[in-house]
Amino acid sequence: MTLSGRATLPLLALLMLAAFGPPPEAERAIPGGRPGFISDGASGCWIWVGGLPASAEAVTGHWTGACPEGPAEGEGRAVTTWREEGQEKQMVYEGPLRRGKAEGRGRLSHYESGQLRVQEEGEYRDDYFTGGRFTIPAAGLVYEGGWFRDGPHGQGRLIVNGRTFEGRWELGCLDTGGAWIAFTRPPKSCADQAT
Repeated sequence: MTLSGRATLPLLALLMLAAFGPPPEAERAIPGGRPGFISDGASGCWIWVGGLPASAEAVTGHWTGACPEGPAEGEGRAVTTWREEGQEKQMVYEGPLRRGKAEGRGRLSHYESGQLRVQEEGEYRDDYFTGGRFTIPAAGLVYEGGWFRDGPHGQGRLIVNGRTFEGRWELGCLDTGGAWIAFTRPPKSCADQAT
């Protein structure tokens, strides 16, 4: 390869990166509003993120895998970092992404000031956790089983400080025959599954 050929490769790489540019305005994440893409400042890859509170500031993303058309694609590690009320928070997803969204078997860890707060490990579809293992280490809480959007759904087992609640969950509620066990929603709302 000639010297001029070597100089062409970095230029070609920059042109390819610029070809997809930032995510479309209508698909960008809005803290406290809609889920959407954020861009990795170093590579330009797009990472899908949801659930950012309105108070999130200085949101950044990083992706270790490929992004042939803008959205992150394939196996890798996606890190979203932001500041909220003076604390650094982070979501770290390890596993496959399809068009920037979690898809397949992966693990999502939530950190606050470097401490693990919540972790999900299992199956993801269209960026939603659909089942596996959900833990809140500081509370001694472990849930294993089906999951729908924001809570347990389907066959599952909740262990809290050594106590086990097992059965068929409906949108975060377990009917034990005499009382409701609620996880991710208020117990009073369990009597009316429509809420």
